[in-house]
Amino acid sequence: MQRRLAILCLAAVLALGLSPKSWARSLDDIISAGTIRVGVNPSFAPAAMMNDKNELVGFDVDLSNKLAQMLGVKVQFVTVDSASRVPFLTAGRIDMVLGGMTRTPDRAKLIDFTVPVMTETLGALTLKGKPYTKLADLNSPDVTLAEIRGTTPIPWIAAHLPKAKVLLLDNHPDVLRAVADGRATAVVDDLASLGVIARTIDAQWQPLADHADEVDWDCIGVAKADVTLRRWLNVALFSLESGGFVEDSYRKWFGFDMAAPIPAQPYF
Repeated sequence: MQRRLAILCLAAVLALGLSPKSWARSLDDIISAGTIRVGVNPSFAPAAMMNDKNELVGFDVDLSNKLAQMLGVKVQFVTVDSASRVPFLTAGRIDMVLGGMTRTPDRAKLIDFTVPVMTETLGALTLKGKPYTKLADLNSPDVTLAEIRGTTPIPWIAAHLPKAKVLLLDNHPDVLRAVADGRATAVVDDLASLGVIARTIDAQWQPLADHADEVDWDCIGVAKADVTLRRWLNVALFSLESGGFVEDSYRKWFGFDMAAPIPAQPYF
């Protein structure tokens, strides 16, 4: 799927008569203009979404505003979707893009990436007081896992937790309600997709302490044409991550800590 999206993005770029090395504003250009243009996806809640006042809010918004403050410029948010975000970047219509930009070899043919700002991986969510601390503890006939039918966790559970029963449901609210009312023991999923919904269900939630081995690194995407912005962002992100800003903002919006915390100096 990720490869298919990268091919579609490249086709869109070529259709516009552009190349992945199209003109991009340098760090000095952005500072001189006094504005940095940031692409965010308002459909990727709670990274970015519209509140009841029709204002953009979320993790990506807080992070972008903080980076702009450090840079001494204002933010101009540009809404993008999964198909348009890379063409917007290569066309020079935005300076950087967030919204679950997982670092992949195919995307790296078109754009550059900063160090990671968040991670996506499979973890597990249960209720406080349950006798489970690790994913392996769920590999028992006494455990029922509530899952959305047809999603990524299903084959992972079959391979790693084969003894557990699986209750298949249609959506995240139904899955979480099954755990809350005792029909299921836990849910295995990317916890980033559960936090906002979990807040609406009256239960004392407890993430397990570990996560699946496979981790996706979500970064800020920048154009290849100039490296000065990427270099500055890496220094700024290291400061924000080591100082706790990223961790605190993630917990504020997603409801839990990252299942796979970002190391101080991740492999890049």
